[in-house]
Amino acid sequence: MEIDRTSYLQTNGLIRLAAAVVGVSLVAATGVLVVEARALPKPLMQIPAVFLTLGMGALAIYASSFAVMGRRTIALVFWGTCIAVLVTLPMLQVLPIEYDTSTLLDIQELAPPLWQYAVAIPLLLFLFLETAIPGIRPNHTSNLFLLVGLTSAVAFLFFTTALIGDVVNFSILIFIPDRLFYTVAAPIGISGVIVLAVVLARKGLPSVGIAALLAIGLGLEWMSTWSYTGPHFLDEVERIPFARFPLLPVLAGTIPGALAAAAAVMAGWEVYGRRSAEAEDEPEIEQNGAVALEQA
Repeated sequence: MEIDRTSYLQTNGLIRLAAAVVGVSLVAATGVLVVEARALPKPLMQIPAVFLTLGMGALAIYASSFAVMGRRTIALVFWGTCIAVLVTLPMLQVLPIEYDTSTLLDIQELAPPLWQYAVAIPLLLFLFLETAIPGIRPNHTSNLFLLVGLTSAVAFLFFTTALIGDVVNFSILIFIPDRLFYTVAAPIGISGVIVLAVVLARKGLPSVGIAALLAIGLGLEWMSTWSYTGPHFLDEVERIPFARFPLLPVLAGTIPGALAAAAAVMAGWEVYGRRSAEAEDEPEIEQNGAVALEQA
């Protein structure tokens, strides 16, 4: 009973900490939006994004209090709203349509950059999944595994956004709405899968989580090394030199991929390695106990 109590307190502390980090990151994003809006042609168009970003930060922290009190449904609704708003806002500027009217151009002006939410989106998704998915078996992973896994998701989303922005500035990708939309949306999805794999490993499905983390980590390693000489996913820019390559692929793929793979190895050792070591120690302990009884 004491173990369950300790696990319960640790989970609540983790939820409060993650929600606090989300709130702080969104407050910082609000400040960045205010500063960068001054350089835009229509700075007032960023006012909705400023208030929504600040409001989502407050809502994320407020939702954590409901999760700690056991009112998970309300917390999930609030966190789900935060995720939907923070993902939708940046995507307004890369919708798979032609921005050929004044109304559509105004909608595009409302969109803030995605990189400002690179910390908040994975952590909010972690809070949502951690609260929504029930634990099948006891959690045998450490907080270090959790930290490495979430860092991989955040780093991948942040630096991939920077990589895509660099490619868009020097290519015709901006003139291909469909491809641009999927290019921006894909990192959000992959980052979400990393978070899901981490949560599954914590919820008693370590084999699924470890396999997913390994697959994503090795896949990111392969994609990043393939892109060291340029963004080969675009045929139109194969011969265009990019000054920030291979630095951006290393930051966006090699390092996050290595972190994801390291998290998988770490979880494998914590779940299976320690279990095997404990199983080997049990016969020795029983044997020593039997000898002690015989001597008594």
